[in-house]
Amino acid sequence: MKQKKSLTDWKHMKAEQISTRILYVLVGVTTVLFVLFYLVGYDMPFMYEPEYNAPLFTDVLLSFMYLMVAAAVAVAVFAVVRGYRRRTTQKVVNGIPAWRIAWGTVGLLVGLLVLTFLLGSSSPLTVNGKPFADVFWLKTTDMFIYTTLILMLVATVAVCLSMSGLSRRKKQQ
Repeated sequence: MKQKKSLTDWKHMKAEQISTRILYVLVGVTTVLFVLFYLVGYDMPFMYEPEYNAPLFTDVLLSFMYLMVAAAVAVAVFAVVRGYRRRTTQKVVNGIPAWRIAWGTVGLLVGLLVLTFLLGSSSPLTVNGKPFADVFWLKTTDMFIYTTLILMLVATVAVCLSMSGLSRRKKQQ
């Protein structure tokens, strides 16, 4: 007689099934939190400045976002450590220059972060009616925004080139 698998039998599940279930749980929790944020106590006035709103679930939503960022960083560090331990000494794997791609990606990221920090604006902003002039944080914000946009553009171009088959046609010639 076959034993029925339970929903929590993680050892016998494929990585895709685990990933899908985790995605569904995160989407569900995120949806519930945002619905609560906008529908329950959203128009409560801020105690010290009645002109501004202080939604009831702001702290819960911020805590959830901090938790998600911490989890993403932990998973990224785990993946890097695991990849480093499992890496082979081959620089080319299945005809793909994996070593060059990995170091090129790291170099592009670090170079973009430095360049966009140096080119970032340091002009003061007005935030909630008050001037904000901390040069470091203004430049850091610009650095992350511009680096994200540039990397998204690079990824889009790479996907389009990959899907077009242009690199395969060049190799055949």
